[in-house]
Amino acid sequence: MVIESPARDAVILDVVASIPRGRVSTYGVVAMRAGLPRNARLVGRVLSKLPSGSRVPWHRVLAAGGRIAFPVGSASHKRQRERLLAEGVVVLRGRVDIERHGWSTPQDDLDRWLWAPVHGPAPRRTRRRRMIDAFDNRRGGS
Repeated sequence: MVIESPARDAVILDVVASIPRGRVSTYGVVAMRAGLPRNARLVGRVLSKLPSGSRVPWHRVLAAGGRIAFPVGSASHKRQRERLLAEGVVVLRGRVDIERHGWSTPQDDLDRWLWAPVHGPAPRRTRRRRMIDAFDNRRGGS
């Protein structure tokens, strides 16, 4: 049994309200950011109680894996899809690419900042380029 807590609900809604336009998050990440890890269902319950016309961007919250949680073909599924598309979020077959449009956890932000390559990854040499380089090396370079 879940005990109602207006303060807890307000924290969840604050986290959802802070998701930037054009970004999405999952119920689980919202719960984690709200200090309620492993309470993804609670986030869904709080969002389901929003009044019609609420300014909270509920449409930016998705199920695990970037999936729209509403049944395909339902009015809610269509409404969420339209709102995401209006913000420039690509939705394919009811899913959003979290890598591309996701709003990460604070831990992910820190890891990305600490461990990101300074100049990006080294460019990949194509097979053709490797063959040319090998030929040039045998000839003594040019």
